[in-house]
Amino acid sequence: MAFNSNATSGGVVYSAQEPITKVVTADVSVASSTTLVDVSDLDLRVGKYERINFKYNIFYNTAATPDFKYLIDTPASLTTYRVAQNGCDHAGGALASIITAEGSAIAITASGTDGCLQLSGTIENGATAGDIKFQFAQNTSDATAAKVLEGSSVQYYRF
Repeated sequence: MAFNSNATSGGVVYSAQEPITKVVTADVSVASSTTLVDVSDLDLRVGKYERINFKYNIFYNTAATPDFKYLIDTPASLTTYRVAQNGCDHAGGALASIITAEGSAIAITASGTDGCLQLSGTIENGATAGDIKFQFAQNTSDATAAKVLEGSSVQYYRF
């Protein structure tokens, strides 16, 4: 058992320190659109002043023309946002970067078809409850769909 002090809320949070896992049960597809869509199987509810550690494992498929872009959408009142991006793009090239603030969607452009993202992070929410959502779209509109594949997942725990 772990009890963690949350100085922001002035409370104590119990966390079993065992991650909760959510899995995409069917491919999610976007064709002919650059508008971000939610992968609802991976939505995480976050309360006021809650802190969450998470790790997304996203398997995706696209073509060279549409490519792939993504965003981890969060409530508007975050006080902490840190994400490490790892994995390989759809041409097999290594991905590695640190993201310290939610911003615009991040584009992954390469020739090839199959890629994977590993996004590990922590957020501390502010006074507005909401959802953490993994969103994606094509980077360039094309009839060939970009897909987040069945079996993609997120593991998380509150602390």
